[in-house]
Amino acid sequence: MRRFLFLALTVLISTFVFSSQLNVAVLGEVRSLNPFLVKSSAERIVVGYLYETLLTERSGQVVGALAEDFQVDFSNNSLILKLRDRKFHDGSPVSADDVVFSFNYILQKRLPLGPILAYFTGAEKIDEKTVKLKFRTMNVSMLSFAPMAIPVIPKAVWEKIEKPLEFPNIERPIGSGVLMFEKLTPQSVVMKFFKDHPDAPQGLDSMVFHIVQDETMGFLGLVKGDYDYLFWNLDPELAKQVMENPSKYPNVKVALIEGGVVNVMLFNHRKSPMNDVNFRKAVLHALNYRELVEKVYSGLADVASLGLIPKRAKAVYDESVGPVQQNVSMAKELLKKSNYDGKKLTLLVSSDRKAMDMAEYIKLYLKNVGIHVELDVQGPEGLTTKLKKADFDLALYSYSLGSHPEMVFYHLHSSRGEMKDGQVVGFNYGGVNIPELDQVLQAIWMAFSEKDRVEAFSKLQKLLAEVVPVVPLLVPVDIEAYSVKNFTGWVVSPTEGAMNVETLKSLKPAR
Repeated sequence: MRRFLFLALTVLISTFVFSSQLNVAVLGEVRSLNPFLVKSSAERIVVGYLYETLLTERSGQVVGALAEDFQVDFSNNSLILKLRDRKFHDGSPVSADDVVFSFNYILQKRLPLGPILAYFTGAEKIDEKTVKLKFRTMNVSMLSFAPMAIPVIPKAVWEKIEKPLEFPNIERPIGSGVLMFEKLTPQSVVMKFFKDHPDAPQGLDSMVFHIVQDETMGFLGLVKGDYDYLFWNLDPELAKQVMENPSKYPNVKVALIEGGVVNVMLFNHRKSPMNDVNFRKAVLHALNYRELVEKVYSGLADVASLGLIPKRAKAVYDESVGPVQQNVSMAKELLKKSNYDGKKLTLLVSSDRKAMDMAEYIKLYLKNVGIHVELDVQGPEGLTTKLKKADFDLALYSYSLGSHPEMVFYHLHSSRGEMKDGQVVGFNYGGVNIPELDQVLQAIWMAFSEKDRVEAFSKLQKLLAEVVPVVPLLVPVDIEAYSVKNFTGWVVSPTEGAMNVETLKSLKPAR
């Protein structure tokens, strides 16, 4: 009898230690788990754990996910990918047929996946473990548009779905990701770790995504220990409060991660004096970047590189270019050489509090060197409208370049700044048109080997420091918050943060 009780107790203890539930908070609603209908932040996060793509990104480098290797066939404008041995959550193998179906399905159903419909022409099976993706043209962005963006879905399930845009996929969604669906309620999504996945942890059984509508309530839940992790960036002022008062928040930890979003000032190159490099350099040297870091972001941001690319894209980041720096006397000298006539210019800015704070400081810095600006404050819709109509002199904006630095092409190549029917055709809202810059951007576009990419990005960053098409300002730090009340073993990666594969494999119950 004693032996039986001892064994039963051992089983219970083992179950407690090795079968644990991680509780995380997400913002927004979860009405659909259809990867083609993602609308809220919460849906995007959950779907990202359910489904996988062929390739993914780590530290600015393209690495395999469902595919173990890929080759570029320039002669046929195609990518050839070799698949890993993987399974869907129902136990069926992920096959070349599933991949081909997934990619052709988005074309047949005209699913809303942006630029891929303009460039991708189809997929075909080479053998059971090899597929070919075909494009109208071949450049490095095709990696982001297709194999890093399209979720691989099981053909056996989705071939029966005639109208995918009307399919919520909340009954029994099946993917191949590290988490598999258990149940959905109005308050949460319960997911179990898929033990056949190579990244599945042994010490965790499930993850519950608690749906919250308010960041404050989510943070209070973290403090109480109801949640172990928050799936959003903590406000810098709140983060500082937590870090400076550890006794008040004994179980809450803050992880500071290299940011991938670069705040910039755009110039409208279609107008004078913004088309004068001396004027642009005068603006660059007029600004007090370190004060902006302290005043606007409570110290939780980095001064941007003159070369624009953030440190997070470490595979191509060129440290030798150095950060932007204030030099008031140089700014005044450059302004004298420019064609600025003293007229008041408009600075287009979002009504977001941080953007407005930054704009007010910038206005003072520019006035100090003799440049006069007035703020044009717009809500999200008004801001987008004015940018697309090129209705501004200067504008505060941001580029997301940490994960996909090659996207700088879309922001600065002249072809993306042309006007058609009164609208900018791409994201080069400032109409940057510098021939030597176009050449370097084109080289990046065609650089598939690591050596070619590094060389092309190094040239780009050095050139940007010379021609200053935009002013790089700051790179806000990504601020993650997690609790050690229920689990220990958190591993904070400088690029991936606290919620990563190593953390999931290392977490252990704290009690």
